[in-house]
Amino acid sequence: MNTIFIISILVLFYTFIGYPLILFLLVNRKSKNNEFNVPVGNRELTITAVIIACNEESVIKDKITNILSFDYPAEKLKVIIVDDASTDDTVSIIQSITSDRIKLLSANKRSGKASGLNMAMQHVTSDLVLMLDARQSVLVTAAKDLASWFEQGEKVGAVSGELQFKKEGSNDTSEGIDGYWRYEKLIRKAEAKLTGVPGVTGAIYMMRTSLYQPIPADTILDDVLIPMNISAKGYWVGFDERAIAWDIPSNDLAKEKSRKTRTIKGNYQLWLRNISFSMPFCHPIWCQYMSHKVLRIIAPYIAIVSLVTSLILGNDGFVAGYYYAVLFIVGIMMFPISLIFPNILKQSLLRLWISFVALNWFNMLGLYHYVFDKKQQAWK
Repeated sequence: MNTIFIISILVLFYTFIGYPLILFLLVNRKSKNNEFNVPVGNRELTITAVIIACNEESVIKDKITNILSFDYPAEKLKVIIVDDASTDDTVSIIQSITSDRIKLLSANKRSGKASGLNMAMQHVTSDLVLMLDARQSVLVTAAKDLASWFEQGEKVGAVSGELQFKKEGSNDTSEGIDGYWRYEKLIRKAEAKLTGVPGVTGAIYMMRTSLYQPIPADTILDDVLIPMNISAKGYWVGFDERAIAWDIPSNDLAKEKSRKTRTIKGNYQLWLRNISFSMPFCHPIWCQYMSHKVLRIIAPYIAIVSLVTSLILGNDGFVAGYYYAVLFIVGIMMFPISLIFPNILKQSLLRLWISFVALNWFNMLGLYHYVFDKKQQAWK
């Protein structure tokens, strides 16, 4: 029992602290021997921006205007929009924009983003594809910056941009979520400087058109499956913090719960369908995928094991086990307490901890939905 307790604690430490520390140490060592240069592009490659839209009437016009204003030669940047059976004015708004650079495709029935991507890619003839979501505004230099990586190296397969949150409309909940994203950004940055990231930002990333392979129509996390397929072919998947998609942070815990549980459901779907991604030496970046993705989703259950074993050990006379259990329970209880007394979220450290606890609770809900909710939700 003592061994199980120690192993569970070590795994939790490695998942959230040890793995990032190892990455940063390796990056620091590598940078001393080989400088990691950020390229400057010459805008030579052709690009197709792809958007899969469903009931986006409130944002689609601004998004198209945003793309057409990119700092990239107009003759080398086209736009393909797949409308996934919208029931609002999305299609009419797109059709009202006069530009021969825009191509509209329409799905006969609601099929989801993965099907939309498969449809769009059948019409892409450019060197590169810039995958975008409809909601976020994108920095006008993003296409140029992302394309520069592909001009520099033949083994560059995909490069992710960065999702940043606007301060407007933020509150204590959104600030906690934003803290998580900053932590995530540091990890992705380090992974990119080593061997590549096991996932990209779905709101903005670029890939070589020739490397795309159709994905299952019910895929939830296309932004993890697509780059992992590219990595499997021996190509580098990177991260460029210059390419920014701006979003408004979620200030509603219920909305964040819905988003996060769907993401975790997608992580389980992807992992269990592609076990080889996390098996030693079966995938070029299996270690990053296992450390960054798999251990994160099973961490709450490892934490429960640590709690149960600490109580058993405490009952057997190991006093430190009781101390650990008390700290564990008090830490978990901070989440429901914050719902009753939201003022405690004003304290930055407590806010980060409560957000961490909430995200892991949503993690467990994600497994529940994966096991018991077999109905695929195309959009959320």
